[in-house]
Amino acid sequence: MAGLFITIFVFVFLGSAVGIFVFSQYRKTLREAKNYERGLKMVPLLIHLPPSSDDIEVNGRDERDLTEEVLSQAQVMYNIIASTATKGFKSKIYGQRHLSFEIIANEGLIRYYTVVPSVLVDVVSQAVAAAYPSARLEEVTEHNIFSQVGKMSGTIGGEFTLKKHYVYPISTFKDTKRDASRALLNALSAASRDDGVAIQLMLRPAREGWVKNSISAVEKITKDKGRKKAGFGGVVAAKDIMEALWKPPAEGELKPEDKQLTSLEQATVEAIEEKTRYPAYEVLIRVVVSSNTASHSQTLLKNVVAAFSLFDSPSYNGFKFAVTKNVEELVTAYIFRFFPQTITQNILNSIELATIFHLPGQSTIPTSQVQRQMSKQVDGPTQVMEEGFLLGYNEFRGVKKPIRLSTNDRRRHTYIIGQTGTGKSVLLENLAFQDMMDGRGFAFVDPHGDSVEALLGKVPKERVEDVIYFNPGDMSSPIGLNMFEFDRPDQKDFLVQESINMLYGLYDPGHTGIVGPRLEHIFRNCALLLMSDPNGGTFIDIPKLLIDEDFMKSKLKYVTDQTVLDFWTKEFPQSQKSNESGEVVSWVVSKFGPFISNDAMRNIIGQTKSGFNLRDIMDNKKILLVNLSKGKMGELNSKLLGIIFVMKFQAAAMGRADTPEDMRQDFSLYVDEFQNFATESFESILSEARKYRLNLILGNQFMTQLTDKIREAIIGNVGTVISGRIGITDAELLVKKFSPTFDAEDLTKMPNYQSVTSVMINNVPSAPFSMSFLPPMGQTNAQLSDALKRLSAAKYGKPRAVVEKDIFTRLGAGDVERKNKADAAKKLQQQRMTGVTTASGSSSSFLDEWLAKRKQIGNTPSSAPQGRPGPKTAVQTPQNSSSRLGAQEGPVAASTTMPLPPMDTSPNPFLTQSPQNSSGAIVAPESQSLDDDRLHLRGDKKNPDSEISIKLR
Repeated sequence: MAGLFITIFVFVFLGSAVGIFVFSQYRKTLREAKNYERGLKMVPLLIHLPPSSDDIEVNGRDERDLTEEVLSQAQVMYNIIASTATKGFKSKIYGQRHLSFEIIANEGLIRYYTVVPSVLVDVVSQAVAAAYPSARLEEVTEHNIFSQVGKMSGTIGGEFTLKKHYVYPISTFKDTKRDASRALLNALSAASRDDGVAIQLMLRPAREGWVKNSISAVEKITKDKGRKKAGFGGVVAAKDIMEALWKPPAEGELKPEDKQLTSLEQATVEAIEEKTRYPAYEVLIRVVVSSNTASHSQTLLKNVVAAFSLFDSPSYNGFKFAVTKNVEELVTAYIFRFFPQTITQNILNSIELATIFHLPGQSTIPTSQVQRQMSKQVDGPTQVMEEGFLLGYNEFRGVKKPIRLSTNDRRRHTYIIGQTGTGKSVLLENLAFQDMMDGRGFAFVDPHGDSVEALLGKVPKERVEDVIYFNPGDMSSPIGLNMFEFDRPDQKDFLVQESINMLYGLYDPGHTGIVGPRLEHIFRNCALLLMSDPNGGTFIDIPKLLIDEDFMKSKLKYVTDQTVLDFWTKEFPQSQKSNESGEVVSWVVSKFGPFISNDAMRNIIGQTKSGFNLRDIMDNKKILLVNLSKGKMGELNSKLLGIIFVMKFQAAAMGRADTPEDMRQDFSLYVDEFQNFATESFESILSEARKYRLNLILGNQFMTQLTDKIREAIIGNVGTVISGRIGITDAELLVKKFSPTFDAEDLTKMPNYQSVTSVMINNVPSAPFSMSFLPPMGQTNAQLSDALKRLSAAKYGKPRAVVEKDIFTRLGAGDVERKNKADAAKKLQQQRMTGVTTASGSSSSFLDEWLAKRKQIGNTPSSAPQGRPGPKTAVQTPQNSSSRLGAQEGPVAASTTMPLPPMDTSPNPFLTQSPQNSSGAIVAPESQSLDDDRLHLRGDKKNPDSEISIKLR
């Protein structure tokens, strides 16, 4: 009977042993197959390191405390990943899923990756985000570290394993208070652009039994202290630990005096117990190096191995490195990220892992090869508008949200700032394109010309008739733009004041006195005089008023403002008597010279009637594209036209006061580089334009280009602010708009086509967030663009010859009037020579009438006393003489010789004759002057004493 039991027992034992062996082999086969499958289904994620602005501030703190705080962030990440451990039959068959953290040096850069199973992407992403809120994960293609020119002999590598049993911890940041990764990064920075170095940290949740093993090891030390087999100074050997797993402790073998632990033994026990308090992982660390030559690969590998020596603890544990003999097998395992389930001897807890792999701060990065994010990503508003103006997208932790702006929120205006090349102009184009496609009206003032050229080729066919293209470079058909044109008389004062502000913007932006009150006063009266003429006046007419009296008088008859009349009839003539009057006039006229002498500018601003009506454009939702390319027309001319457009749009918007607010059509005004066109009154546009439905979208590169008043108006009165990368000076000004979420460093390191944004949502500004711009919308049609240019020129422009004829005719009005007066004087003189008297009411002067009267008297018998015959005297006047009496002295200027009648002895209150010369003749006057209400005609050099003085009263 006993033999039967023995036989059965042996049979069962052998069967179990065979079954266990078969099961183990089968499970091994399944795990190897699963290892391949898992390797193929892993997703590589590039970890964009947090920006330096997100680093923990030092603020005078001890570097050791700062290091511990920085590395503790990674500990949070590993604690969360530990939750991915699975239980059940499948996990016992296939084992735990593994993932990989990798530091890669290739192409001259050092990058951080995590490669995870597709089912764990979300969990790992959340773990990284929890530890590093500003870090960003991006799914990428597999990286390739292998040299393209080197041979297989240049590729080497191996694996790190623990020197002792895993219950003993390695040296961590909590022990050393230093960041050992600095040495690791130094080793990687030695790799050139043609080299590749990879440190692959494979990990998976450790089996539950590892804690029991650690406890048993502690018990072995405390309860079996006397047995020191193969130990090192109180450090228990691995054999003792394995023995402790099956052999119960034998307390009776120790004497009481032997139970006391040494300080080293006590420290070892505490270190083992400390390690068990944190989640642990089974770990496999690979290093692969590829270079053009084997010797250089050896050098790079030695540098990495040497850096790992900083993780060694002399009293506890450390790493040893084994160079692989089968390079092809190593490369295959590295590429597929094989992690055999049989490798269980390397277990590290979350603190140890955080010491080895963590995201470095700027203070611990020894090289510029480490790639970091330039600025942080911040989540956008939760309340997102479903309809409206699409500004861009907010991307945060894999979630992409559209950022829109409603029509009502657009009325609070939009300000876009960014250095050249950051995408600011593309954003403006995209916003205008949306307006164009949605049937809304807008104007785009472009100082470069590229944006309006692009928009012109994207106009949909249903909006072709709405387009007006203003291009000063088209000199064949200039489109008029009169800054003094107004719809209602109450607009005159506004236009005049804005024109004065324009002069300050052009010539004296700092108000240093170049313009000043004198020029303001003269310009204001010139403008009001021109605007009184029902036929209109223009900016280039002002110099003509100051240097041509007849032209001024031709306008004066329309003036009804007594102040303007007094200036031109009293103040201005009186000022001309001063010694500096000529300099003042020349100084004022010089400010207009650049625009009058330029053919293109003269033909645009010199037209009394503008080619289009801005109020009509706004009310009927038309499209105005203004090309003010500085390269084609010069900065000063571009600036003048831009200011005129902004000024006229403000006047047109304010003119909507005659329309109920709910009936005013929304109209958007886009102004790129608006600092060129912003006058002192721009502050009022930002505050008042909203109620008139004029929505401003402004862009420029530097806030320092603006005056203090305009800067404060933008920061305080603009609803939506979008900032691309800007300079440090601008960042210091704008940071108060975006703090504390973003600081000045974020604003100065923003990548291209990325921005920090604060938008209006239901009339409430949102918290600042990060936003990416959209790529250019629509396709440009060059043929459509050319056709629309010709259409606008034909509809709104005039032929150049017609424009120039009108301008020259208007500006030559004074010359024509003088010519007519001269012709009349010549005709009158001819009448005198034939004996025809001047009719009453003619334009002849008192002297002409007097001479004609004396001539008639001379033809009658003399009434002079006997003995005093009247002398015969010739009066000769020089040709083309002139005087301050203007046209009334014209007849005197006619050249003629006539006999002087005998002198009348009766007193004449209007005439006193100077002593006659020896010949008794008064020769034609060589000069004439006017003072004290008398006209003095003096003789020539031969008869210097000859003089006629005529009293004009």
